Amino acid sequence: MRNIILIFAIFLIRGSLGAQSYHLPDGHLGYHVVDRIDILSGGLPEIHTSIKYYTRKELSELASQNWPLSEKDKVDLDYLAIDNKGSWPEGKMKTKTEYSLDKQYVDSTGLFYTLEDGLNSNSALNTTTNTRNGLLGYFYKSSANFYEVHKENFNLYVNPILNLNFGKDSDNDNLIFQNTRGIELRGDIDDRAYFYTNIYENQASFNDYHDARIIKFKTIPGQSLYKNFTSSVSDKFKGYDFLNSSGYLGFNVSKSIALEIGHGKHFYGNGYRSILLSNNATNMFYFKFILNVWKFNYQTIFAELEATSPRNNLGDVLLPKKYMASHFLSFKPRKNIEIGLFETVVFSREDHFEFQYLNPVIFYRTIEQAIGSPDNVILGLNMKWNAFKKFSFYSQFVLDEFLLSAIKDGSGWWANKYGLQLGLKYMNVLNVDHLDAQIEYNVVRPFTYSHNGTIEDLAIPVSLANYSHQNQSLVHPLGSNFREVIFLLRYQPVKKLFLNGRFIFSQYGEDTAGTNWGSNILAPSDTRQQDFGNAVGQGERVDVQLIGLDASYMFYHNYFLDLKLMMRTQTSDAQQFSFETNYVSFGLRVNTANLNIDY
Repeated sequence: MRNIILIFAIFLIRGSLGAQSYHLPDGHLGYHVVDRIDILSGGLPEIHTSIKYYTRKELSELASQNWPLSEKDKVDLDYLAIDNKGSWPEGKMKTKTEYSLDKQYVDSTGLFYTLEDGLNSNSALNTTTNTRNGLLGYFYKSSANFYEVHKENFNLYVNPILNLNFGKDSDNDNLIFQNTRGIELRGDIDDRAYFYTNIYENQASFNDYHDARIIKFKTIPGQSLYKNFTSSVSDKFKGYDFLNSSGYLGFNVSKSIALEIGHGKHFYGNGYRSILLSNNATNMFYFKFILNVWKFNYQTIFAELEATSPRNNLGDVLLPKKYMASHFLSFKPRKNIEIGLFETVVFSREDHFEFQYLNPVIFYRTIEQAIGSPDNVILGLNMKWNAFKKFSFYSQFVLDEFLLSAIKDGSGWWANKYGLQLGLKYMNVLNVDHLDAQIEYNVVRPFTYSHNGTIEDLAIPVSLANYSHQNQSLVHPLGSNFREVIFLLRYQPVKKLFLNGRFIFSQYGEDTAGTNWGSNILAPSDTRQQDFGNAVGQGERVDVQLIGLDASYMFYHNYFLDLKLMMRTQTSDAQQFSFETNYVSFGLRVNTANLNIDY
């Protein structure tokens, strides 16, 4: 990793034009806005929608274009323009003279400045939310940012992060809550370098079925180290206390090439899930090479991962390390078609990084065979097709290992490890504006993403080269040995009210004590129960039905009031895997996404 950092530092010395910029946060409303424009317009040639996360520069440029869309879609574009104003070299803050030529609107309090309902323009780039000096002369000089600094070669944006959510589960005497407070900073220097960082402190409690997985894997999905928490005010407030942070520094080597180093997440695909690389796990340390030219977007990621959870106390020593190297090549032969090729390798060396994997273009399987390594190589395919300016068909296929003859004979050989995703998005269902539907099917065979070999000094055997980070799957939260159907329905009846429904039906196989039926990707594959006769859902069968309804009202830019309802039934012949959940909650959310942990 020191060599990578040195290379990155050398590039920082070189002057260049701007290309990339800081990313849109996970779960941001902008992702669905881009989905709608991409599908309804027939395709966006500039944006590869399978590569998350979009840059704010991309969205600024998207919002500045004249799209023949409905008035509601134009309001969506206005939201993107306001949210990403100043996020690219041509879009810096306007002068006072330029502001005087714009239309100006102010709310009744005189504190916040908002756009008038029913905008006639296609973009808020021709309007402004800055008419005075903001709140107390310093804050909210634009409606999207709490505090801003704009100098000739430097721009800085500072925003608070808040998520206060309180609810009740019918089968849990404790209050289900989330108390998140934090701050984020982003900016750019010389229109060449860009940076982002956030930090947030949390106290939270979860439903019983989620607690069971936290206890089993000693980790909270998406988070890192945690400790148990009990409030001094009431014993009804108890759960977990955890701190997390992400950040990165990027530099544009040229208009088409960028380098980025940081601590964060990645997502490849067009679905609700990804079976290639997803945001399920906590932040990882990474170095990323980005090439965006003509119809291609190519990314290489080198990452350092922890092979177990920080809660697995190994004494006064570092957690065991492993490494990941990934390639993803996205090609758009036409603006409505996207094809992606993916490969990744997870490996561990006691004394060094495997430098041969630093090659950004060669196939990793070739290297692995050449050096005779015991590493875990995974291949994947991603595809998307937008049709009739209404639909988007998408799919993924992941291949860990296979033997063609063992597939043909139907023997259920354990090492036939692969997964499939099929999905469809449908915009403006039955011609109802902003009523959007999505259906997705995911299936992954037992033992996929797992590997052999064990970490010493752990009470439970854990493999070193499995596809995980801190005991969290780098793909689907269920790991492997499952099938799942997801149905999503989104409706925006008015511009500030967002209604989301989700229906999830899944079936997977659990392991009882001392068994390995292939669902737990942490377990070494050489501890499997059998070589042949393996099938999806084997082990202790678990069936899950989940219905969730979310309503969010944006009363000010990125300030939301939330109402959540969830009914979830998990049934199994084994009582320890059965849960009944009926949950309702209310919350206030600021500059953070409405994310759900659904499985």
